[in-house]
Amino acid sequence: MLSPDDANKIIRFLSAAYYCTDSEEARKEFNRLANELRKASGQPEE
Repeated sequence: MLSPDDANKIIRFLSAAYYCTDSEEARKEFNRLANELRKASGQPEE
């Protein structure tokens, strides 16, 4: 299992990429990946 701390560190990188693009498709994928990390670390999805 992935620790919540490690998941949140990776999510911060995804968040930075999310805000660097105007592509709605890319933003949806960054959000999906962040939610997968949350699930893998036992955190609620957003």
